[in-house]
Amino acid sequence: MTRRLQALDLDGVIQVDKIPGAGRTVKITTDAEQREMLAERFKVSAVPAFSADLVASRFRGGIQAKGRVEGMVVQPCVVTGDPVEQAISEPVDRVFLPGHDAASEATAGAEVFVNLEDDDLPDYFDGNEIDLGELAMEIFALAIDLYPRKPGAELEAGSAGDDPAELSPFAALKALKKD
Repeated sequence: MTRRLQALDLDGVIQVDKIPGAGRTVKITTDAEQREMLAERFKVSAVPAFSADLVASRFRGGIQAKGRVEGMVVQPCVVTGDPVEQAISEPVDRVFLPGHDAASEATAGAEVFVNLEDDDLPDYFDGNEIDLGELAMEIFALAIDLYPRKPGAELEAGSAGDDPAELSPFAALKALKKD
């Protein structure tokens, strides 16, 4: 199974030095076998649809990929177990620069400043190729609902879970206390 997932190729590899000035359009479509492998990779019941429409253009010595990833996933409801469909439509705006990230090469214990209010940090690449198929799969995976719930599905009043007050260590101490 692992070898099969590693063989998933969505034909999104681009040569950085061969991108024209106007940019290169990359359209990723999938067949039934690829969508089955995507379902295995994302650990969902099914991926009925998956596509990406991206434009890679030159940007500060690297590239900028913009576009949209779209698709659909089916997975079991966390309450009922019934299948739940989720439509995914996510924008893509990612910068790839050549070289290494200086922050990732910092030695243990070294301080690294990260400005959380700044734009997203760029991705770094080695060589001359960038796989926009992997980028599309990453963005798709991050959009999948971790706890899908069928509309109207509710837990029964008595099955909502254990009372946290009864599970606390203080509740165990209180049980030991003699009145």
